[in-house]
Amino acid sequence: MNLKTLWIAATALSLLATVAIGLALNATDDLQSEVIAIEKRRTGTLQLAARLRHNSEDLTRMARNFAVTGDARFEEMYQRIALVRDGKLPWPPGDPSVTWDLLLAGVPPPKGEGERLALADEVIRAKLPGAEQSLVERAKTAQEALARLEERALAAMKGQAPGANAGTPGQPDPVQALKILYGTEYLEAKARSLQALGELYFEIELRTRGELVSAHQALARALQTLWLALIGFAIAGIGTLAFTLWRGLLPLLALHHHAGALVNGDYVPRTQRRALPEIAALMRALNEASARLEAGARELAERERYLEALLRTSPLGLLLVDSRARVRWTSRRLREFLGDSKQDLKQMPFDQLFADPGELAAFRDTLERKGRVREQLARVRRRDGTEFRARLDSAYVEVSGERVAAVWVQAFGLHAQPGRADEEPGAGEGDRAGEA
Repeated sequence: MNLKTLWIAATALSLLATVAIGLALNATDDLQSEVIAIEKRRTGTLQLAARLRHNSEDLTRMARNFAVTGDARFEEMYQRIALVRDGKLPWPPGDPSVTWDLLLAGVPPPKGEGERLALADEVIRAKLPGAEQSLVERAKTAQEALARLEERALAAMKGQAPGANAGTPGQPDPVQALKILYGTEYLEAKARSLQALGELYFEIELRTRGELVSAHQALARALQTLWLALIGFAIAGIGTLAFTLWRGLLPLLALHHHAGALVNGDYVPRTQRRALPEIAALMRALNEASARLEAGARELAERERYLEALLRTSPLGLLLVDSRARVRWTSRRLREFLGDSKQDLKQMPFDQLFADPGELAAFRDTLERKGRVREQLARVRRRDGTEFRARLDSAYVEVSGERVAAVWVQAFGLHAQPGRADEEPGAGEGDRAGEA
């Protein structure tokens, strides 16, 4: 795998992870919204079943209270509950049964109004399944029978015959009203209504609980899938990172150390690691460069040893002089000429070598004009102050990018008697010949 393939794979993995996690989060959000909706429908449907039962209980309670006490307030409340049930009046806020009791006691009920909706319409809006709808119909039939009996009881309390005109009240008959409201027919109808409503509440609770459990399970599976996706992409990402570290970063660090060794003059180390093709090619190139530099260093060392041996055995001394007329390097032979073979003569002024300023000026003038000096004779001062005759040859050379003057020194008469050191070879024989 090369860098391009690795980059494409990492990019594709990142995009795939982003899309997959986004889809999983969206599906999880939808499932969570569905769970909330199911819980809301469950609560509303159970409240509807409870409201059907409470409404029937409130009507029975008000009718019986009116039959026992003859208080018109109970009849009025009965009629109001019936109007609310039929959607002709709005539902009171909170628990309706509490509101009815507060109104009977003359206590102001909580402010506000509920929805103006008949229980029958609320059942239709709930869209109950067929089995539950049949239970609602059973309860409705029983409650209709209860309503007819309650109307008869109310009419008896007002002294009216069933179906008589309400404007011609007669003698109240509470005994008849109580017989109706506590009679077998009323109790059987009440039992059928409560049984149907109880079964309805159980069916609604069982169905909605199953829907809620299924929704929660789907949500749990979605969350589990999301976590698995996160873990999978995390493992893939860590694997990609580890591969990049193993085949990319670590070889690059090794190359960095290798390059540092080359800069410091150590040409022996080689980098051998499994790496990406591009880095492996760079590694091979750096290893080849190290091998060539090592071979060049060996060759240069051999040449330096050869040059050192040549300079050590040469009868000539050599020194290098920089542009500021400071000695940069001296050969061992030259140091022997100067009488100080062990001392480092670097940074010594070049002018101190000349015993005659005129010869120094002539040397400089020739070197500046011609760029070289050939066989100039001069008196050279030794470190102990004595002098000797020498022949100087010089030319400019480049050393490490710096222009310096290489000066070759051939000494004459270093082993002559004191006072005769400045004579050239053969000068004594010529003088003696002249004297003769």
